Amino acid sequence: MLDFNGARKWQLEAFDAFKKNGYRGIVEVATGGGKTIFALMCFASLLKEGAVKKVVVVVPTIALADQWLVNFEIDLGLDPQDTALLTSSSSENDLRTANVIVINSARNINLPDEFKQDLFFVVDECHRAGSEKNALALNGVWGATLGLSATPDRQYDDGSIRHLFPTLGEKIYSYSVAEALRDGVLSPFDLFNVEIPLLPEERSEYERISKQIGIAMARGDEEEHLQTLLRRRSRLSNSAQYRIPVTIKLLSDNRGIRTLVFHESIDAAISIHNALKQKNHSIALYHSRLAPSRRRENLKMFRLGIIDVLVTCRALDEGANIPETCLAVVAASTASQRQRIQRLGRVLRPSAGKEKAVVYTLFATEVERKRLQEEQSSLEEFVSVNWLRISDEQ
Repeated sequence: MLDFNGARKWQLEAFDAFKKNGYRGIVEVATGGGKTIFALMCFASLLKEGAVKKVVVVVPTIALADQWLVNFEIDLGLDPQDTALLTSSSSENDLRTANVIVINSARNINLPDEFKQDLFFVVDECHRAGSEKNALALNGVWGATLGLSATPDRQYDDGSIRHLFPTLGEKIYSYSVAEALRDGVLSPFDLFNVEIPLLPEERSEYERISKQIGIAMARGDEEEHLQTLLRRRSRLSNSAQYRIPVTIKLLSDNRGIRTLVFHESIDAAISIHNALKQKNHSIALYHSRLAPSRRRENLKMFRLGIIDVLVTCRALDEGANIPETCLAVVAASTASQRQRIQRLGRVLRPSAGKEKAVVYTLFATEVERKRLQEEQSSLEEFVSVNWLRISDEQ
């Protein structure tokens, strides 16, 4: 069972703030800083003190639910029989020692108020719970409450003040990326930005859509039309044919290293997996089309080192706690800064024998290049950023 004997300095400070605030509050921690382990330590401490009897963790996605269930088993040492994935129709009789529920279901679950007083209520990626609909999951008076997020502040509304703070408590502790890198909580890392070519027909179509975007912006077309064009161009870039063979080459050059591969397309992820499987790589898939039991088993095998490579799409963008990962290959991505931060966080967790992490990011267009150049400007103090180019001849 986890406890605070081996806790990091920030975790001890955050727990002290949590305890002084009556076991309520939101903790803001850099992605990869160890907020999931912190929550598990809090639960173990609350159990020991008799302050609560069980924990209910609300997550935004089924992928995060899988990860928490694996964490309960591996990090907290619970038997699978003592964990449960709840649904909207679950009752108090369905709860085990550790429980996880996706927020869409949590909005409709009906647990007696008197029952909630014995529960530790954790909301992971709690910024998601600040909307009008998702806030329905927060109802009740709980024995202890904890909100977790790398970015808890909601940018475009007052959902934090109206919904998060009344139930979870206000922000009680913050731990930044700079602090995590300084303290060695995040692993040192190198970035390699790899330019890949577009095929002639891909380049022609990309330029055609870009011209349409320029015209739409100049005319002041409706936002919906402009967003449709931007999404179409992004899909074209993400489906560039060179992304798959270059990814396969990178993994072949780094065989035996614990590696996460990200793509935006499940079909592309499957193609990468199948090609590497034929080359006898130790590899598995993690995506939404797989059965829940298979997803969790693949994730567990990756964490335990039974397989070296896990190929995924957006399913592992948030919350995956896999400190053993040394290499990430971002074969395709969106323009979302939050997604970028989350994906970097998947590989920046330190572990025994891990001296440095490496992230390869494939890009094919000037739009992507500019995003990566902006990132370089913000990270130069902390990391080495390298630029590579793959030519048609290669």
